[in-house]
Amino acid sequence: MRCASIILLAITTGLTACASTSGVNRLAFGEYLRDGYQLSDRELRALQYYVSNDIHLRRIVESGNRTIGRGILLERNARVVDEILIEAGTPGIAVGTGNDWVAVSFEPGSYLYFSSRNDGVHVVGDPGRPGDLYYLWATDWLNGTGVVYVNGVPYEAQPENAYAHLQVERKALARSEARDRVQPGRKLYDERSGH
Repeated sequence: MRCASIILLAITTGLTACASTSGVNRLAFGEYLRDGYQLSDRELRALQYYVSNDIHLRRIVESGNRTIGRGILLERNARVVDEILIEAGTPGIAVGTGNDWVAVSFEPGSYLYFSSRNDGVHVVGDPGRPGDLYYLWATDWLNGTGVVYVNGVPYEAQPENAYAHLQVERKALARSEARDRVQPGRKLYDERSGH
């Protein structure tokens, strides 16, 4: 009887199924994914994007105020540095798409362009960026700095910003099933019947 219990236990524990997921990994977003998955504009807007590297943009706003006080010409100058920092891994959503570009918003009311276009615009002294990835787009990179427009306002981008590109996540799902069965075995000669 004890042997039958062990066999029954082995059969019931063997009929288990499990679904496993290999981890979520981030992929550099490029034309190879866009074309490979044949992503429509609607599907591009449904993806969650991430930025690969820190993006640090800045502009200097100067204002002057001239008045006369107590018979003296007073001149007040103010210099304000307006900076935008988007840290590596910051999530963003697509708010516009085109043949070789995606406009990604990292906060409501603003967006940046990322493009796979290879039109010879690159950081001075750099032969170009590898692959057909969607990099931060600048109108030009002069003397090592680029000009990036945020809501129509020009910001200065440092050379390292030229390598910031979009990433997307991919999760691979796999299902596996295990079915164990203990076979009782067969004897050539049955002792009870004599055969």
